[in-house]
Amino acid sequence: MDRKLFEAAQAGNVQSLHQLLGENPLILHISALTSAGNPVHVASAYGHVDFVKEIINLRPDMAQEVNRDGFSPTHMASSIGHTEVVRELLKVDRKLCQLQGPEAKTPLHCAAIKGRSHAVAEMLSACPECVEDVTIQHDTALHLAIKNSQYGVIAIIVDWIREMKKEDIFNMRDEQGNTVLHLATLKKQPQASPILYLIPYSIIFNQVSSCFYCFQIIIKE
Repeated sequence: MDRKLFEAAQAGNVQSLHQLLGENPLILHISALTSAGNPVHVASAYGHVDFVKEIINLRPDMAQEVNRDGFSPTHMASSIGHTEVVRELLKVDRKLCQLQGPEAKTPLHCAAIKGRSHAVAEMLSACPECVEDVTIQHDTALHLAIKNSQYGVIAIIVDWIREMKKEDIFNMRDEQGNTVLHLATLKKQPQASPILYLIPYSIIFNQVSSCFYCFQIIIKE
């Protein structure tokens, strides 16, 4: 990537971008040919929403490109928690939150792992079906949130699943055969128990035979 273009993206300097385009109208096209990353990756990582908007107005296809590590701008913005940038990128294509990166992780997965609650809510609102996407380990975003003790994200996803009547997601299993209910109870952390009360009792009792600890918590409470 052209050094001046990189610096403009890093600083979020829209004026410099226009100056560079005035000097060389093809600079964005040249950048796409000569670099594994693009200025949208850089601006997304730094949270420069106005710069991102300018670039994707000119080159919306750049929102879909992945860098040499396999991550798209939406992966980067969502994992860092730049919700406004995520919102702008999803205006290009709402399915960008389903774009698979390394290990088939989507931007929603990355946000769930890092506990980026607002970014998670933004993606669920834009693309409801993304909640069912799984990694190569068969983890949903809810599995990943529980495994990483991201309780704010867990509450958002569970509430959203119930509101959208997609309770079958509670029965999805990772590669070890664990449902989210199994994971929530196996962690045996004080914050994990309230998760049980967000999940419908019908789901809990359907799984109770393979998750006796769940039953113990319910009885004690």
